[in-house]
Formats: sequence, structure tokens, C-alpha cells
Amino acid sequence: MNKIRNLNSIQVFSVVSRLKNITHAAQFLSISQSSVSYHIKKLEDELHAPLFERKRDGLALTSHGEVLATHVESGLRSIQTGLEKASGQTGVVRVAILPMFASRWLSPRLGSFWEAHSDIQLSFHNHNNTYATKERPGDFADLGILWGLGDWEEFHATRLWTEKMVVVCSPDYLRENSITEPIDLNNCTLFHVDDELRWQEWFTKNQLEFYPSQVKMIPQEPHFQLSSTINGLGVSLFPHSMIESELESGVLVNPFGRAFDTSFAYHLAVPYGISLSKPARVFKSWLLGHCQD
Repeated sequence: MNKIRNLNSIQVFSVVSRLKNITHAAQFLSISQSSVSYHIKKLEDELHAPLFERKRDGLALTSHGEVLATHVESGLRSIQTGLEKASGQTGVVRVAILPMFASRWLSPRLGSFWEAHSDIQLSFHNHNNTYATKERPGDFADLGILWGLGDWEEFHATRLWTEKMVVVCSPDYLRENSITEPIDLNNCTLFHVDDELRWQEWFTKNQLEFYPSQVKMIPQEPHFQLSSTINGLGVSLFPHSMIESELESGVLVNPFGRAFDTSFAYHLAVPYGISLSKPARVFKSWLLGHCQD
């Protein structure tokens, strides 16, 4: 059985596997590049296996490196949890959060969580539905909210509720553009923030051909998409749960007067291999419980 002779080498390996660059790893660790290379070579010699191979754009993990990186991430996280417990600092939960979900659904309910669990701190890390594509999601957050089909390979995902989608635009936009039937959207500017899958599903469900050139992408920020829609620049497809207040106030209108079924939904996602701390389990239970309200 291989013994771990130097935890420093494990730490260096973890950083290099994440950054894929010796120079960047050295800067991150505040050590020399030669020291980084020494630790990697030392670990490879002890394991009798190559951990990295050089590519044009940096380093890439070998199959041996991939196996080790998976276990190192889990192991270092476990060590971090142990250090927190030993120091009494076990109350911080890192949550990967979608900005609109945070402001529209989570924020109004957080007060009840802190009333019941005043000893638990929540550290929110914004992402734009990129949590599932991060190379080391466990480094980013303990658990998080994702929007999609729930089919992320590296996550255990729990659907929060069955969502409905609504087509919305401003009253001014509707006055200037006749929208009475789904086919009328062929003549409209369509907004979306990440990809075209929501619109593609909507067109398919309405037995229409989808033309991707119609979609005008608004990079990253759903609140920007929302304000652009309110300002009369185009038509958006939103989860009904996120825009109820705009529909009630009349700044947005639903030209079809109904919501549409969708395969997409918000999910609570936990990376595989992550052992949630007790506070994280408490937050997870609380959130899932409130989704049944």
C-alpha cells in the first residue's frame, strides 16, 4: 500500500490539477515553479504513474491523474470539514445560487431559516447556471441551485417543483406587434440568457419550426434580460414562478393568457463525492421543505 509521505505534494497536485498550469499554481501557492514541479515529480515517482501530460494550452490530467484528483478533492474537503469541527467553525454553508432564484424565491424566505438556525452562516456564490460545468464544483460550493433537465452526470439533483413557462413582453411591444397565436413569434425578437433550449422546446411543443437566428442572446444576466423585456425590446420565455410580480403589476403581459408545460425546472444539486456537513444538511432539508409550500 502506498503511504502518503508528504501532504504538501498532495496540496500542490490539487492546485495544479485545478489550474492546469505550473506558473499559475506557483503564484497561487506563493512558491517557486521549480518547487511545484518537484512536488509533482515526487508524487509521480511514489505512485509509479504519470499524473499530467503537456498540451498546447497547458497541462491535462492523465487517467491516473483523474482518479487521484477525484479522491484528493473529496479527501481535502473532508480534512477541511474536520478542521472546521475542531475549531468550532462548522456553521458555514457555501451555496451556489442563481441570481434570479436568489432575489425572487429565496430572499423572501431566508428570514425563517435564520430564525430557526441562527448559528448557521450561508455563503452565497453567484453563478449563471455554470455550477454543473465547473471542473471542481466542490471547490466552488457545497451544494447549489441549477436550472435544467436534472441530467447532470456529476451531481445528485432533486427537482424543487414542477415549473410552468410563460411568454411575456411589455404592453408597448404587444401594441406594436400582433401576438395572438404561437406562430406570431416567428416575427418577434426573442430573448434568452444561456442557450436556446427553452425556446426550442416551446416551439416544438407548439408544433412549430424553430429558427435559432431569431434568438438574441443577452449574456449571463437574467435581470438584464428581464429589464430589456420590460423596456419593450423583445419577447422572453420565463419560469412563471420568477415573474409573478411583473405580471400582477402589468409591466409585463402574457399575450397568450396561459402558461406552458416544460421539462425544465430548478433543482437542488449536490456534487457526487461530497460529504455534506451537518449545517449543509440542515439547509438542504429546510430548502426542500419550503419547496412543498
